[in-house]
Amino acid sequence: MTTDKKDKDIEMSGRIENNVKCYSYEDALDMTGHGKYNKGLLFACFMLIIAMGIDIYGLGIIVTVATCDLGLNFQQIGILSSMPFAGIIVMSYPWGYLSDTRGRKLVLMWSMTGSFICAAISSLAPTWQVLAALRFLSSALSSAAESATYALLGECCSSKYRTRYMLIMTSALMLTPTLYYVWAYLITKLNFTIYIMGIVYRPWRLLTLVMALPLGIGALLLWYFSESPKFLANVGRTDEAVAILKRMYVINGGESEKYPVEKIYLEEGSKDHVDGLTLRSLWEQIAPLFKPPLLKRTLLLYYLTFVVYIANNSFAIILPTIFNVFFTSYASQESSSSFCELLSDEANNVTITDSSNTTIIQQELDCKDSISDNTIFAGCAHGLSFFVLNALISQCAKKPKVLTITILVIAAVAAILIDLTGEAISGLLFFYIFLTTAMVFGLVSSYFVTLYPTSYRGMVACLGMMVARLSAFGGTNLVSALVGRACGATLYAAAALVISGAVAAWFLPPDSDAKG
Repeated sequence: MTTDKKDKDIEMSGRIENNVKCYSYEDALDMTGHGKYNKGLLFACFMLIIAMGIDIYGLGIIVTVATCDLGLNFQQIGILSSMPFAGIIVMSYPWGYLSDTRGRKLVLMWSMTGSFICAAISSLAPTWQVLAALRFLSSALSSAAESATYALLGECCSSKYRTRYMLIMTSALMLTPTLYYVWAYLITKLNFTIYIMGIVYRPWRLLTLVMALPLGIGALLLWYFSESPKFLANVGRTDEAVAILKRMYVINGGESEKYPVEKIYLEEGSKDHVDGLTLRSLWEQIAPLFKPPLLKRTLLLYYLTFVVYIANNSFAIILPTIFNVFFTSYASQESSSSFCELLSDEANNVTITDSSNTTIIQQELDCKDSISDNTIFAGCAHGLSFFVLNALISQCAKKPKVLTITILVIAAVAAILIDLTGEAISGLLFFYIFLTTAMVFGLVSSYFVTLYPTSYRGMVACLGMMVARLSAFGGTNLVSALVGRACGATLYAAAALVISGAVAAWFLPPDSDAKG
């Protein structure tokens, strides 16, 4: 590993304390370079995000295939489908606290291992109630990945690559639909029945087990990597932090004796370790987020989180239903029909009922143990195209504010045009463009790392995830209830909301002030 002029300048910038040269954490991290350790950690965290996405969003595929075997009605399908969001909402706060006080890696190891066990056992669930309970536990545990992985990765890569890595991580979520759609397509084509301990083992159970494997693989990959050195420095374990930084330097291609850092300090200060999970300790973590000087940025980022998740996930979660209805109606309706006309209740003979927790679109459907090929192909195309698009956007990672505003404005215009075109295929194209609001997920997440002290990053990200899932849960119910009755009005309301998000993004710090 070579040391350029910038690295030499950093090396000269260290201050002397007790005859030992002391460096700021960011300078010490920059001196470790960028190589195998950073890329390997990116891959491990990428796998964890994929595992979490499959565990949470892939349940819809499992429920669809298992409907006949478990004898599910629509109310039961709704309860099952809502389990991941319930798990996330319940555990967002505790995971944030534990991530900030016990460590990023420790939280990820325990949570992902536990999630793998629950998800794997759920493949043997004898009843839908047992399946619901196990998937609640699985998603509650795997939800730790969304905040802790961003914190771990962001604190182990230099500011030069940080925002780019956050965007690449978002690409993982774009990739998950393609993975579980393909697995579902291949596995549900199988035809077998095995009797095990009174359980009828059919393809949907094998699919459930296969979809649990990434959770275990991700946990195993983390064994190779160390705890976040910034977290360790933050809780006073600076010697361990320096040792890990030196290990990163060596793995990245340097020689141990040439790493000059012996002592580090945090420019933003160090927060005492909090012992015990109590209401007081939890309040000590969350209260500063809603007090000056953090109050303004907290409200701003949480509003942006609310906007992008309610606008995107409210439609994305029911995307298979939208695809099925669209393609079925397009084949039977006149070619002049608009996007919303194809989705209307009258066109599809759909009735909508509201259960106690979830609004469910009820249709006369044949009970099948397979998934429509058109749904598979459309889902794969959606996932792959967004994965590539997000990877391309990551090349502009140094301009997160500009990207956020641009994406939101384009998405809002697309939402307005979806039904105005009066033609179905062009409407579907604009609908795809509207869904690019998903590209803002990683951009907002990068601000949780760059705008907050180390002590609060895990907490602010976890609370942000709670805001995101509550928004998605409520928005999904609302969109499901309205899209068939008032599709156009629903899309115009979504456009107005996204525009408000673009206005809010205008108040983000200038890109020149954001690290990464």
